Amino acid sequence: MIRDIETGQFSWRPTVKQERFLSIPLTIKEALYGGSVGSGKSDVLLMYPIVFGWHEHESFKGLFLRRTMPELRREIIPRAKNFFRPFGATYNAADGVFTFPSGALYFMGHCEHEDDVHNYDSMQPNYVAFDELTTFTEWIYTYIVLQRIRVDEHLKHVLPMIARSASNPGNIGHQFVYKRFIKPYPDGGKIIVGRGGVKRVFIPATIDDNPHIAQQYKNDLDALPEAERKAKKYGDWNAYEGAVFDEFREKRYSDEPDNALHVIDPIHIPTWWPKIVSLDWGFAPPAATCMLFGAISPGKKLYVYRELMWQRKKIEEWCAEAKPYLEKENPRVIRLCQSAAQNRGQEHTIHQQIESALDRSVELTGNSQGSRISGKMLVHEYLRWAQKYIPETELPVFKPEFADWLIRNKTQADYDAYIKSLSPPEQEDNLPKLQIFKSCEGLISAIKTCFYDKTHTQDVSEFPGDDPYDALRYLCDGADRFFSESVDEMKRVEQQEALERLLQNTQDWTAFYRNSRKMEIAKDGFPMPIKRYHARRPAYRM
Repeated sequence: MIRDIETGQFSWRPTVKQERFLSIPLTIKEALYGGSVGSGKSDVLLMYPIVFGWHEHESFKGLFLRRTMPELRREIIPRAKNFFRPFGATYNAADGVFTFPSGALYFMGHCEHEDDVHNYDSMQPNYVAFDELTTFTEWIYTYIVLQRIRVDEHLKHVLPMIARSASNPGNIGHQFVYKRFIKPYPDGGKIIVGRGGVKRVFIPATIDDNPHIAQQYKNDLDALPEAERKAKKYGDWNAYEGAVFDEFREKRYSDEPDNALHVIDPIHIPTWWPKIVSLDWGFAPPAATCMLFGAISPGKKLYVYRELMWQRKKIEEWCAEAKPYLEKENPRVIRLCQSAAQNRGQEHTIHQQIESALDRSVELTGNSQGSRISGKMLVHEYLRWAQKYIPETELPVFKPEFADWLIRNKTQADYDAYIKSLSPPEQEDNLPKLQIFKSCEGLISAIKTCFYDKTHTQDVSEFPGDDPYDALRYLCDGADRFFSESVDEMKRVEQQEALERLLQNTQDWTAFYRNSRKMEIAKDGFPMPIKRYHARRPAYRM
């Protein structure tokens, strides 16, 4: 948008990339524009109906959406006034609508909450524009685009039935936008045919495609943190602006160590590795029931090797599908969110119903605000792939006087122990502690979609599809408890792993069976594992 110095009037001329976006055939119902900041996203969405002259038709209804009303008031409505007044439009703040001389209506709307979509049930717009699409949920987008866009039969040759959107990477809707528009063709420009033959396309654009942006603004973007810079300046959809778990790596960056990777190809999980299972319950979409299977390695790593997901399935149905896996692998514990124990006006709680259907004990986990945050911090620790930083001030210093005193008054063993305590801390060799099989797509997507809550700023904002993330919190907590409470069992797992490695090197099966038998005999001398890791049949039956 340019202001003429002499007349004070605003004018608008599309950039090359904006022209490409405007030239998309109207037979393509959905289109996404943008990537980086400064690419002229809001302007092209606002001017779309003007360019095509739809504002001159009395039956035209347009709907421009931002997630919140403050965003509209601060950024969009003042700009729209400058654009539309030369065309004779007047703005009614009470209804949030621009009315053109022809009678055409262009509404400025918002959907802060998912129920807000019903504010537009009777509108039936011809054109809907989602500005900053990744701030919306998938449900909001699909409800309005697939159910609300309408045009009378006799006007189909004059007015459109299209949705046009624009966005930067990041925010709560990042994953659904990425999958819907970018993933099929990351370079954009190719038509994607979805269900029912609905067509969509992505037109990438960056700040360099807008000649009206000052160079200083571009330079300022270089001062941002790396992930945010990639998202905002280059429109990199693999950088997650504002993401909670920015240490998460689905792919390793070239300038990072080899262990900076969490998503791996499936490996063989030995039968003797302890197994734990976590469960987050849900029924109707976008909620789901998610069950994660984790295996604990002798090196104290947690491998998430299986993910089961169900929607709109009764407890008895999905439990029947899960039971064969549980009976075969006999996990030490199954953990479930505390909310499943709430009284929902039924004879039995969700927790009781699941225990009965699985015929196993299911342990409840806390879900208070504090436990959610501590669970998030534990996930950070399991994702950490960098060595812990220890300031030099915290490193032990050799004290000659104390060493001489030990030699005169204590044993050689005491002196040797003191000298050993001065050694630098050993490098952690089990980082990251969390490894996720590529087949666990729901969990991988959920981790990347986690953003901070605006009210509880230290916690993850709840979002559609967050069930795998909640299940991961319970899984990490279960693994951490196992490490601290089942020390003797971990020793036996480490011994079994050593025997397996020895067998691979020597192929001496006789020695392997003999040593395994010794382990079984010695097992009686170990304390029994913590009871919490044993399945028991619930007393209650449905």
